[in-house]
Amino acid sequence: MDKQARIVKKVARGSVAKAAGIKAGDEILSLGGYPFVDDADLAFYEGDAQVDITFLRDGKEYSLTIEKEEDEPLGIEMNQSDYIIPCKNDCMFCFVRQLPKGMRKTLYVKDDDYRMSFAMGSYVTLSNLTREDLDRIKRLSLSPLYISVHCFTPELKRKICKNPQSAKLFDYLHELAAAHITMHTQIVMMEGINDGEELMKTITELAKLYPYVKTVAVVPVGLTKHREGLTPLSPISPENARRTIKAVEEFNAKMLERYKEPFAFCSDEMYLIGDVPLPPYESYGAFEQIENGVGLVADFFDCAQFALQEGVSPKGEFSAITGMSFAPLLEKFCRELEEKYPVKIEVCPVRNDFFGETVTVSGLVTGGDIIKQYKGKLKKNVIIPKTMLREFSGVFLDEVTLCELEKTLDVRVHVAEGGDGFIRILGGER
Repeated sequence: MDKQARIVKKVARGSVAKAAGIKAGDEILSLGGYPFVDDADLAFYEGDAQVDITFLRDGKEYSLTIEKEEDEPLGIEMNQSDYIIPCKNDCMFCFVRQLPKGMRKTLYVKDDDYRMSFAMGSYVTLSNLTREDLDRIKRLSLSPLYISVHCFTPELKRKICKNPQSAKLFDYLHELAAAHITMHTQIVMMEGINDGEELMKTITELAKLYPYVKTVAVVPVGLTKHREGLTPLSPISPENARRTIKAVEEFNAKMLERYKEPFAFCSDEMYLIGDVPLPPYESYGAFEQIENGVGLVADFFDCAQFALQEGVSPKGEFSAITGMSFAPLLEKFCRELEEKYPVKIEVCPVRNDFFGETVTVSGLVTGGDIIKQYKGKLKKNVIIPKTMLREFSGVFLDEVTLCELEKTLDVRVHVAEGGDGFIRILGGER
């Protein structure tokens, strides 16, 4: 682990740590008798009334006990670590290996970090866990975790991930469930590989660990045009998507009857591939898999309708940029809006030339493709979804910035967060 993450950056004035003599620059070696790794240790032990701490200062080791009120902050701020636990798999469907050359370096980093799974909801395979990592997850109750499963059969798992360690996943899942760690899981489904009987076997085995394995999402494999030298894979066919949806929904119905809450889902993309009507809003429970593309469409339209019910009145002329898969649904919704409000919305689906036409989701649309396909064709006010941009920035995946897009297209670009944001932009509120 990164030593930088163990260095104290700041100690709050008037805090218990300040009173105990902790200083900026100290290196924390252990908390509560366990080796200190990062902020997760700090957050866990801040809940205790007594904290044993060992630290290094000027090459000399010190130990002390801090007594405080339960849940009273220690007042310690640590340096941020840049260290990310790397992925040790070579999965046949790995999206990172399907990226074109010349993109920013961070996009080529293959991470598989259980800490990011807990903190940010990113999916991990647990194939790189050490015994210390596993014990730490249980000791600190790092829950929920988001775990990529893909299949149950060990031999197939080794084939998919090209890592013998990956076949131990269900042993880890059982151990984490015994420690009452909540897990949300996903299966990236590949045509003729982990679909059909293997898929349902995997879902069945995951269900045996309910309620600690709380949900499972089945998502179709994402394939770009940049697969030279990689395992040949085919996109999920509409027929297979329909079979999968039927099987998963039937399994979920049984879980609903028994436990009164949904367990197994197919992603929105699976329904769009199969040309099957999407489930109603109430089918998604607490929307715990929404970051995995499960329920995004239902949530968009529900939030949009709520904004309209609050009295937001769309007006004016707009171009709405979106991916190919969502375009027909957005088109229908916009025509309904035009019948009720003084608004004109031109829906502009973007063909993904950057990654390949098999990539149809809005989140992978690039600024360059928007420019090439719509320069000189857009209304002055343009709406794009927030998912097209890098988090906390105004930059597309191909490094085109919002400012560059506006200047090149001679338009004003509005960034919508979900259906609520979309309607409020149409209503002139944002």
